[in-house]
Amino acid sequence: MIDLAARLLPAALAGRRRSGLAAPARQLVAAGAPGRSLHLEVEGAGGGHWYIALDSPAAVGSPERAVAQVAMDGVEFCQLVAGHISPEEAAAGQDGDREAIRDVLSAAASLSRL
Repeated sequence: MIDLAARLLPAALAGRRRSGLAAPARQLVAAGAPGRSLHLEVEGAGGGHWYIALDSPAAVGSPERAVAQVAMDGVEFCQLVAGHISPEEAAAGQDGDREAIRDVLSAAASLSRL
């Protein structure tokens, strides 16, 4: 479930952007090309590392293009995705572009309303 939620984040972020709920895209790239990314690290059972494309759901997340990192526990990530905690309460470790972090955590919380 954690992997599924992480893979849905670029599309959820794009949907929030179209609704005016997220910052506009900064660097559009061709579909399949590496774009600005957020490194999401989920610890514990079912956890792992994902590079979330920030500016286009068709871009590829890339470690070389990472502008921010978020580390959190798997239970905390599931609670965020389920809408049980707010983005402000989530993510013990955050580093980098604050706007990107806020937008991705908000997109994760919005998955509970799909």
